Amino acid sequence: MRLRIWTLCGVLALLFGVPSAGIAQVNDAPSLVGVIDLHAHVAPETTLLNYQRSLNAIEAAQIARIYGMRGLVFKEHTTETASWAYLVSQIVPGIELFGGIVLNRAVGGINPVAVEAMALTRGGRGRVVYMPTVDAEYRSNPGTPGKVPVSRNGQLLPEVHEVLKVMAKHNLSLSTGHISPEEVILLVRAAKAAGVNNIYVQHPNHSGMTMSMAQMKEAVRLGAMIEIVLSGDGFTGGGPKVVNPENPVMDYGPQKIADIRALGPENVVVTSDLGQPGRVTHAESFRIALTVLAKEGFSQAEIDMVTKRNPARFLGLK
Repeated sequence: MRLRIWTLCGVLALLFGVPSAGIAQVNDAPSLVGVIDLHAHVAPETTLLNYQRSLNAIEAAQIARIYGMRGLVFKEHTTETASWAYLVSQIVPGIELFGGIVLNRAVGGINPVAVEAMALTRGGRGRVVYMPTVDAEYRSNPGTPGKVPVSRNGQLLPEVHEVLKVMAKHNLSLSTGHISPEEVILLVRAAKAAGVNNIYVQHPNHSGMTMSMAQMKEAVRLGAMIEIVLSGDGFTGGGPKVVNPENPVMDYGPQKIADIRALGPENVVVTSDLGQPGRVTHAESFRIALTVLAKEGFSQAEIDMVTKRNPARFLGLK
């Protein structure tokens, strides 16, 4: 308990300078009750990758709970996070926490055994399987040693189909990771055929993962939702960068707003993809995003759909 109180006080001081000022900002912000972030990067990270995280899983959960968020999904590129979600939920009650597994080299690549082990982790917090991200073959030249392929000659590999079977068995949800647009379409079609019901295409307009609108609409037609992230050159302009903490100003990326309109909010999940040093927290990014979406003319029902209802549906929650 002493450690927990110290951690929370430290986080408040870090974020807001003094706790009272921080709480005032939270109370004055748009309500985040019901908001779920499906893409929250947190520590402990590994130095195997050149990625640092500003908050550990406990701190991120505490902050999100202060803001009134419903839940977070912890993501880490090299290990499963279902166990993290279970343990943090014992320390930070009052918020729904989940994890998953990214099928990069550190877990054996496209590994059905690792997926099933994650699914059977105590507490049932493992909900999401991500196709390869940092080790995806699409991020390099095909056949590059050490990269994780998901297809050959226009066909998904047998082990991908085995993973999909395990996912359907345990009612797990799918994120397409950093695979090619063509592989996304193959994967979504195969996942639905295998009985995987909840799918989102990972940030197809961000971080070099470009899909055309026609491709995104085809993924939607096949049964997937499209992820729009708040990090990068999107809602929050490469940061998000808050110019003035008392009056946040940001470049919110007209293309991502246009994509939500073109796809329809019923087919979109908005996530943060945050946790990097020097950027706002997962919760703060949603506070900004809700304001931006409202100013852009989205109704409250549409905002709730992309930040609350669709993320909950993806996780199999009511």
